[in-house]
Amino acid sequence: MAKAKKGHVAIPFLIALLLGIVVIGGIAWYLFNRLSVKDDTRAAVSNVVKPTEADNMTLLFVLDEPSDACPLTFMAARVMPEEKKIVLVSIPSNMLAIVDSRQDTITNFYKTNGIQGAMAAIQNEAGIYADRYIILNSESFQKICNIFAGVNYQIPLGTQGFADNPEQQYLGPAQIEKLITNPFFDDGESERSALVSDVISEMINQTDYDRIVASMDSNFRTLINMMNTDISSIDYSNEKSALKYMYTYGSRLCTYRLATGSTSDDGIFVLDRDFQESIADYFAHADVPASTETTGE
Repeated sequence: MAKAKKGHVAIPFLIALLLGIVVIGGIAWYLFNRLSVKDDTRAAVSNVVKPTEADNMTLLFVLDEPSDACPLTFMAARVMPEEKKIVLVSIPSNMLAIVDSRQDTITNFYKTNGIQGAMAAIQNEAGIYADRYIILNSESFQKICNIFAGVNYQIPLGTQGFADNPEQQYLGPAQIEKLITNPFFDDGESERSALVSDVISEMINQTDYDRIVASMDSNFRTLINMMNTDISSIDYSNEKSALKYMYTYGSRLCTYRLATGSTSDDGIFVLDRDFQESIADYFAHADVPASTETTGE
């Protein structure tokens, strides 16, 4: 009877021991895998190279239409991948500036001295130092609009060449170009420049960023042959990771600042005295001393 009793005690003991091994082993396996996943995640995150302030750049875009009826369009874009932000400033083409003691409009500096003349005029008057320039014609501008897939936009009522519609409407590349080069706004170039910034900003914010990232290389190869620019393939290679980071992790990247000022009776736009200070947080250039030349009274 004593032996039978010992046998009955041993069987439950063995079962409990086996269950304990299974449970403890399962917990250990679970914790090991959780720790491994965390280590892998940390390793993956550490492999992401985040942009730095050194990746910031200022681009000057010029839309140069072949028709004299269309005014030149000047727009500066401050691209800040680390902050996942793009800030636009469209400059009225009739803005007054001084370069080498010569006083004239940006349009005339561009026409007589090319892109370098326009860059110097914008630098001296607006305090915007462009790192690179991009000159677009109708074809290359529409290609960019096509890459971003157009925009849903509410056209200001009374805009010549467009039907009055209080609702947003989809604008394709040709319609965007027609709208932003319209020379017949009631308030002239100051109103047109504000609209340029607004339309382009909305187009960038409404696009599918994943699609932009997926086709970035092929789009660059296409555009580089369509534009007049001093951006090189090396520049693109150096900044591609930063741009991908911005588009991958950012949302509604684009904002804009207005070129504030007044237009004289003879159609010349004069920037406000405090305009440079108002955009200094974005466009200030630490490596280049500010110009001492200013416009006249």
